[in-house]
Amino acid sequence: MPSLPPPASQAIEDLRHLPGVRGAALTGSWAGGDATQGSDVDILVLCGENRFEAASRQGVLIETIYTTFERALEKLAQNPMEAYRWLEAKILFGSDDGLAELIQAAQNAYERYTTPESEKRRLSHWLRSLALKLAAAEQAGDALKIRYLTSTNAWILLEAVWAANDRPMPPTATAYRLYPLLERVPFPGWFEELFHKDNACRMTAAHRIIAWSVERLDK
Repeated sequence: MPSLPPPASQAIEDLRHLPGVRGAALTGSWAGGDATQGSDVDILVLCGENRFEAASRQGVLIETIYTTFERALEKLAQNPMEAYRWLEAKILFGSDDGLAELIQAAQNAYERYTTPESEKRRLSHWLRSLALKLAAAEQAGDALKIRYLTSTNAWILLEAVWAANDRPMPPTATAYRLYPLLERVPFPGWFEELFHKDNACRMTAAHRIIAWSVERLDK
């Protein structure tokens, strides 16, 4: 991981001296290890209030989430995607074990997660409908519609693959970072082919992902 930009390091140092701050953790691309010097800096602050702050310091965008321990636990229970915010978090400083407890709670939620049956049914229905639309566009020779359908439904295809792995869907940037780590995939190179510049390649990948996902979601 490259060194944090000086403005971000100074912002973290300033947080140490704010009243009521129990600790802070680095999240996002900087914590995940794929940041560049132009990347936003995401910070979680454990304290006595809940608010969000975005500020630019010398050209560096710093996004800070201030949260209470109780609110962080509540969000973890309500939204499975929230676990990813904590799984890669790197503790910057802390006056107690609150941050470590939240990271462990996120790990426990992630490991216990199984895709709800209602979610499996939703995705399976959507995928079957998409397969019919793609087939109709292919039969009509409508290349633009094929590109449109594969582009606008790419997120659903990703959701289906994660659901088939019994894992919550990550946020977009995290999904890009974590897709190589999925245990079960439709076929080698599925992600690259789904986002390939060639129209026919994307369509073929979509059909294969749909067939693979529906088979597992319907079990």
